[in-house]
Amino acid sequence: MRRLLLALGLSMVGLMLGRPVWAGLADAVIRVKPSVVLIGTFRSTDTPRFQLRGAGFLVANGELAVTNAHVLPAETGSAEFASLVVQVRAAQGEWQTRSATVLEIDVARDLALMRIAGVPGPAMKIGDSRRVREGDNLAFMGFPIGGTLGFSHVTHRATVSSITSAALPSPSAERLKEQAIRGLRNGTYDIFQLDATAYPGNSGGPLFDPDSGELVGVMNMVLIKNTRESALSQPSGISYAIPSRYVQELVDRHR
Repeated sequence: MRRLLLALGLSMVGLMLGRPVWAGLADAVIRVKPSVVLIGTFRSTDTPRFQLRGAGFLVANGELAVTNAHVLPAETGSAEFASLVVQVRAAQGEWQTRSATVLEIDVARDLALMRIAGVPGPAMKIGDSRRVREGDNLAFMGFPIGGTLGFSHVTHRATVSSITSAALPSPSAERLKEQAIRGLRNGTYDIFQLDATAYPGNSGGPLFDPDSGELVGVMNMVLIKNTRESALSQPSGISYAIPSRYVQELVDRHR
């Protein structure tokens, strides 16, 4: 009887402590999925004609999309270069190709804001990234390994292992890189270091709260590898995200 009462007591304590970790993730994935889009280029002479460059997501009124600046092609709009496009998932499940116009590029934080043509899509709600704490459980979505396995949304879980500075001084002048110098001149800012592995197809995708589905960051690889991880040729199990507060600032400037 004493053992039974002890077991019941422990069960009650577990219920009082709250929901299990990741309990709401499945519902959050359903909400976030329609907002996550493919970013790439289109040219009729290419094979395939659409070339994936990264992930992105819809914000504001559903006509604006955000991704990493490095995901964008170097040049667009001429016969020699492919056109920038965003592919949005339609209600029936097929991908619809939309032309996109770049509104602003935040080089220092590797963010880009675009306006897409056509009917607005479902936008992600931008959360307050200042509420994110070390140890929080989050999730991110994108298209890892590109189109090799088909353009299917893939979700990964991540723990915030550290909130740290995006740009740090290098030990010697020879080891300073262009982006590190630019970051130091523009002032440092905090980023999220994640206990998770991201791939090129995740660049520009959303980092979100697994319960509410709100955006709290943008997945990034190139910018941070050039400043913090330059000594590691292939960092494993470590990813970074730019806090969503900077996305909100971009959107606010173009309302």
